[in-house]
Amino acid sequence: MTEQRKLTKFDGNLLWYLAGNEDCKTYSKQMLNETLSWICRERKINYVEIRLEEIVVSVENDRLQLIVNSKQVEYLPLVVVIRIPPRLSVDSHITVIHHLELLGCRLINSSAAIMRCVNKMWTLQELANRGLPLPNTFSYGCRSNPLNVLDSVEDQLGYPLVVKNVKGCQGRQVFLARDSCMLHETLPVLKHETPYLFQQYIRESHGKDVRVIVVGGKVIGAMLRQSADGRMQSNCAAGGSGTAFNLSPEGEKLALEVAQCLGLDYCGIDLLLSGHNFYVCEVNANAGFERFNSALGVNVAECISEFALAELARLRSEVNCSQLFFVDDSESIIENGKEQ
Repeated sequence: MTEQRKLTKFDGNLLWYLAGNEDCKTYSKQMLNETLSWICRERKINYVEIRLEEIVVSVENDRLQLIVNSKQVEYLPLVVVIRIPPRLSVDSHITVIHHLELLGCRLINSSAAIMRCVNKMWTLQELANRGLPLPNTFSYGCRSNPLNVLDSVEDQLGYPLVVKNVKGCQGRQVFLARDSCMLHETLPVLKHETPYLFQQYIRESHGKDVRVIVVGGKVIGAMLRQSADGRMQSNCAAGGSGTAFNLSPEGEKLALEVAQCLGLDYCGIDLLLSGHNFYVCEVNANAGFERFNSALGVNVAECISEFALAELARLRSEVNCSQLFFVDDSESIIENGKEQ
């Protein structure tokens, strides 16, 4: 345990929900907030919703400090549920999240796990290091000579092939290059600051994939996503449909291995179909679940909330008693915050 954590005071009866303004109107963000709120109220847990933009982090007198809405935080929560915006800022958002971790808070998900999913190529690197099944994929480290990338891609992948922005989301900035002419038309975008990747085209999975949601080391369910207009993208956010999918034991095992490899407490895993086999396409640490809930008749927000409260109960027994306080409700309210 670090010296900093030894000095931290925790409120053993407090849970935070940390989200970004960019995500404030989505179904998943609101559903998770409402579910955490009523479960905490039922179990007499103090609950506060905080936005990333309301936090100031500092280093003062050789110690980490935290300010929320211009008020110094004295008692920290043992558990913080994170709902990051789709377009995460590594410099600002991760700075805040990492600060909370160094203070000793248990984050769902951790900053390291989130970072592994910020860039699609970073995700694939981690999974390949574990030997998990993936489509053959190429990317690059220098934008100055992209022709070298295209030559390797053409030789190794052939056509058609998939081109993706490594930070794209909801099916955007993804297209199918059917021939050399279409691939070379990507040269201008390869010079942008955010790199692209080039991926093997799995013909059997054109316009469809399987979204698996994992919470706390358990598969909540699987949904088959299908394009509505024959396009390659199957994302529900791009107009695709979603129906319940009977995931095989092999598929379930793969999804759990992916979540464990990346260190994710909660995630959406997209699997491509090829006969009876699966390939891991992408992993989302901020997966939405509106269509998933309706297709499967489940409540993902409740699953996340129950896992968070189980972690809170576990940590209460592990934290040094000299650091653990049970603060009166009136003392723990954060000024201008959203105490529920």
